[in-house]
Amino acid sequence: MISATYQGFRTAPIPSGWVQTGDRWDLWWNGRSVANVTPAPGRGVRVHLDARKISQTKKVFAASASQGKRYAERWCAARLYQGLPLREAVERLTDNTPIQPEPPLPGLPPTREQQQQARRLAEATATATARVREALEPAKPPPPKPRPKDGRKAWVRAGLQQLRRGV
Repeated sequence: MISATYQGFRTAPIPSGWVQTGDRWDLWWNGRSVANVTPAPGRGVRVHLDARKISQTKKVFAASASQGKRYAERWCAARLYQGLPLREAVERLTDNTPIQPEPPLPGLPPTREQQQQARRLAEATATATARVREALEPAKPPPPKPRPKDGRKAWVRAGLQQLRRGV
């Protein structure tokens, strides 16, 4: 079973602040979900708080989603930003500008062997592409067969030319 907070292969920016998924609200901090608010049948909402350590996991109920979110913000802010005043900590925690992943570090320049391999690969690709294109071209019709000469036609043609000339 996959966890509800599983992020999988990520191409989108990492979420932060409150993110709604269906009926569920997740509070994201530093690339992970630290609190979530889900509807509880007949009791308002269930608030699951998981700030840093396993011993700090807490499950409580709230009357409404807004009350549960407010409680989660304060509870997590007090544990994640211990040196800041509560109001600033909540502000920083609920800031929902997405975290952009860092660009990859530049690699080493290619070696002579790698350049030679890339050149050979490009040449092989070009020849293979030419072969495929040639195979995909529509078949050309065969050239027309030469027709045998008909002596009677030549005789009639010669006679017509003589008539035109007035002979």
